[in-house]
Amino acid sequence: LVKRSLQVKPQIASVGSCCLVGAISNEVLYVANLGDSRAVLGRKANQDKRKSVIAERLSTDHNVKVEEVRKEVEALHPDDSQIVMFARGCWRIKGIIQVLATIWLPF
Repeated sequence: LVKRSLQVKPQIASVGSCCLVGAISNEVLYVANLGDSRAVLGRKANQDKRKSVIAERLSTDHNVKVEEVRKEVEALHPDDSQIVMFARGCWRIKGIIQVLATIWLPF
């Protein structure tokens, strides 16, 4: 099905979905992410009487715009000089997508 669909609509090669899950157990917050869905915790700023909120990042992006992620992908595919390419103004895997992990990644 995927091979036939790719022949008819090649743009589906860049379709995928990222995921973010959070769960609380025994008063502990657990967060898992896939791709570049980001978990952020908002909390009140105690010192400020203006009721402002501080945003605290809880996850890391799995995206080749992050140099560390690019190097990891290149190390996993040493025989593929085009596994990570700068295309259309940003770093992309195979020149197509930026995220390293999605629910469906066709390569």
